Amino acid sequence: MSNLYKKTFRGYLIDHHSPDHPIVTLDKLDPEEYRRFFKEANINNLMLYCKDHWGVTYYDTKVGKRHPGLKQDWIASLLPVLREMNIEFNAYYCLEYDSYAPVLHPEWSTRKPDGTPLHLTGRIPKWGMPCYETGYRQYVLEQLREIVSGYSPDSIFLDIFGKSLCYCDSCKAKFKNIYGYDLPEDPGSDINVFLDNCAKEMLSDIIETVKSIDPDIKVTINFAALYPKNVRDILDYQFTEPWAGNWLSAAYSRDTAKGQYPQLGPGDVSEVYNYQHENIYILAAAQIAAQGCRVFMYSGSQHVDGTLEHEEAARIGAAYREVERFEEYLDDREVIADIGIIQSDASSLLRNSTGVVVNAIERSKQGSEHRSALLGAMKLCDASKLTWCIIPEQELDLKTAEGFKLLIFPGVFHITDDLRSVLESYVSKGGIITASDESGSYDSSGFVLENFSTAVLYGCDFIEKELRFKNNPWGSYLQLKSDYWTGSPDTYPPVSETHQRIKAVTCDTLAHFVEPATAVTDDNWVNWWSPPPSKVTIDPAITLNHYGKGKVIFAAFDMFRMQNKGFNLIKDIFSKILNNSIKAPSIELETEYPGTVNYVCYDRKVKKEIVVHQLCDLAEKTGGDAPYVSGGMLRISKAYKNSLLSARLVYPEVIALDICSGGEECYHIKLPDFNIHQVISIKYS
Repeated sequence: MSNLYKKTFRGYLIDHHSPDHPIVTLDKLDPEEYRRFFKEANINNLMLYCKDHWGVTYYDTKVGKRHPGLKQDWIASLLPVLREMNIEFNAYYCLEYDSYAPVLHPEWSTRKPDGTPLHLTGRIPKWGMPCYETGYRQYVLEQLREIVSGYSPDSIFLDIFGKSLCYCDSCKAKFKNIYGYDLPEDPGSDINVFLDNCAKEMLSDIIETVKSIDPDIKVTINFAALYPKNVRDILDYQFTEPWAGNWLSAAYSRDTAKGQYPQLGPGDVSEVYNYQHENIYILAAAQIAAQGCRVFMYSGSQHVDGTLEHEEAARIGAAYREVERFEEYLDDREVIADIGIIQSDASSLLRNSTGVVVNAIERSKQGSEHRSALLGAMKLCDASKLTWCIIPEQELDLKTAEGFKLLIFPGVFHITDDLRSVLESYVSKGGIITASDESGSYDSSGFVLENFSTAVLYGCDFIEKELRFKNNPWGSYLQLKSDYWTGSPDTYPPVSETHQRIKAVTCDTLAHFVEPATAVTDDNWVNWWSPPPSKVTIDPAITLNHYGKGKVIFAAFDMFRMQNKGFNLIKDIFSKILNNSIKAPSIELETEYPGTVNYVCYDRKVKKEIVVHQLCDLAEKTGGDAPYVSGGMLRISKAYKNSLLSARLVYPEVIALDICSGGEECYHIKLPDFNIHQVISIKYS
């Protein structure tokens, strides 16, 4: 039984999808050089190609084709090195890109509607794409049997996982058998569900196959965090490539993979031969580790003859030697969060205007309106310097909800009856919710409801969606009312292109919509910017409703997605909502550089220790410069931890820190100046 995946924080893939000889000869492959590379890079997890995008293997296969440049079974040659160095052997297997299998069996090709084979198109890669609803399925399963039975990997990584849209006879027959009509050429809503179910069936077949040989082998897929929870839950751990930068992507992966030892692998850190500064490597590794994921990097560090690029090993090693110094603080901990941001699989399927993306891996990465809103919420919470995390909707019961001071619903279009019941109980007992735009506006089938399913919580009724100004860059403006917004700029902040017209029932109005001077058309507006504000309406834009002992703040516009679209003042509006809602944050960072200095906190309950990671991303923004900046002030509420015993910097050096009492309410800890990353340990009784 291998549990290395729980402790291997320093992973790497030598990324070398290799065309045949003579382009790639591999004639100088040397296990001893690889040993030197691994030591220099300081890795303890290696993803090792067993079958690549070309469809060739790097072991002696009886099913497919070994890379013709190999003079030996490369996996067998390298295994003793991995075992001797106690490096986790993660077997890489590419599923949906394979240029060899469709040549061997043309009938296995993924098909376009006209019946012609589909292959990956792009400026550089043009791999073949077989369909596993054909005989390719058994081909894959047999190769995985070879790998597991012959080489006993610690784990298996399935790349290019999913189900691409295919019009082969098998796919057409399967679709018609399930849905009762022909697989349409103009894709409808059933197709995404069909493709997702096909992928889950294939994954289940793979897991059953490999675990029948080795019950303890660990299995994951690429972009695991972006798949629905019913797929995530059958994986042993999650691997994801960044989709929103290393920092936020790692937080998302951590929170959607509780107990699954997530791994995040940036491929944008290194461009071999065109290197970035060493500090970029160090920062990327620190961002991923700090946010609770095992660190992984990959790059094209193998030359065509099989020798290696040791300049890359030196840079990875510089980053991983730093990670090794604070690894002891990376396990047995729970993220501290006052704010919970709701992630919804159901809402990701609704309001998805992109239709069906043919390529499976691109479909998983495409996102949705909900994911975009969720990303905006993460950015806004991160800028607030309060503590936050993501909560999958399936995990939000009343006990979980009561652990948060505020819950955010960013574009959660469908709210189930069970979830609504939890929310009503949470708010009635004193909880606070912030929701936006069309949250609670749809049923499970994607049809618009006559009224918000959460209308009683919002304290308002839905009238209609305002579409008159949808072509304006700024569809409306806000007139901020009352002293709720004290300190906000004295102006009319613009908002999203469309919004919801609502009628106040029990809520108070905190802001009204202001109409633009005109709608933008081909004829009636010519200027360099959006039409300015004109008429103040009676329509509420932001409302506050008291429900039981709690309250709900509702923004009738797309507040969270606006953060991704350059609406600069939304950060100030959201900050005022938080300041008026969370009066005694458990932990808060006061910093001069909120756009540059980030932090995340964990509770190690067994050790009675708070671990704080603090990072500065200037190296990322400047191309490598990492000047020292002030760490700022950390405030810890006495209501959260009423007896702090000691505080000390534990990385990059060990220094005792003073704990000062801020009166009856909180403790203050002044943090040292730092340049890239520092770790603070705070002991409590």
